[in-house]
Amino acid sequence: MAKWEGKSKGTVLGHKIFVFILNKLGLKPAYLVLRFVAFHYFLFAFKSNKHIYYYFHNVLKYNRFTSYLKIYKNYYIFGQTILDKVALLAGVKTNFTINHDGSANLDKIAAMGRGGILVSAHIGNWEIAGQLLNRLNTTFNILMYENEHENLKKYMDEVEKKKNIKIIAIKDGEMGHLIELHNAFSNNELVVMHGDRFRDGVQTLEATFLGKIAKFPAGPFIMAAKFGVPLTLAFAVKETSTHYHFFASEPIEVKRTRDPKQTEIAVQELLHKYIEEVEKMVHRYPEQWFNYYAFWKEE
Repeated sequence: MAKWEGKSKGTVLGHKIFVFILNKLGLKPAYLVLRFVAFHYFLFAFKSNKHIYYYFHNVLKYNRFTSYLKIYKNYYIFGQTILDKVALLAGVKTNFTINHDGSANLDKIAAMGRGGILVSAHIGNWEIAGQLLNRLNTTFNILMYENEHENLKKYMDEVEKKKNIKIIAIKDGEMGHLIELHNAFSNNELVVMHGDRFRDGVQTLEATFLGKIAKFPAGPFIMAAKFGVPLTLAFAVKETSTHYHFFASEPIEVKRTRDPKQTEIAVQELLHKYIEEVEKMVHRYPEQWFNYYAFWKEE
């Protein structure tokens, strides 16, 4: 089973070009350029194509022709979500709307006063939700590996207009991010984490996902148990060019665990609930799951 390497595709130059187009011409012309970029990936991104094809054909059971069509659509929608995010961060005028399905559950977390964890997946674009949920009057902390988009993050700091999103970097061999997490929870802030990617050396959990065995990072669920903070499963998916749909589950109360056995039980329960929700989202929006590596054990 191949592992995610902790980096995502994309360059600072590419984002600068698209920011220029967004600022000068708007979102629709940027989408037009994106069609050619998506087609380029469809033709030449052999490694990721193999993994996406496996997902559509072997896991979701689409026929070969439909699977190839969905590979292109997957790249195109992925590019759209990136452009949408950049447009919002750069202050480009947009007419995005969002349908909130369970956003009151985030109000519940904020009212608890202990902070909380939003566990998402690489489905749709939860960062859009973060930009459009400013009414919560709280800060979203994104937990990510230090080398993921390191240069890109520096550039986006220059164009970002809204500061309700912060980055907490995980550095190899260091535990400084735990202090930042503690501070975030103490300030009643929300920490956003993904539960569907991991790197070598991290603790993982094995479970059945979409009918096949896969591994998941244990970190998000261990963190909820160790800190004893509520956890919500949240996703934001793209439904039209200008409309998103935000989902947030009822907050899961997590008691702070003290011994390994209690932690193991709590973590397994949280993972089970997480997989249930991710499967629902994947079946509903199959083209918007953006994992481009060998995810399943047999792959």
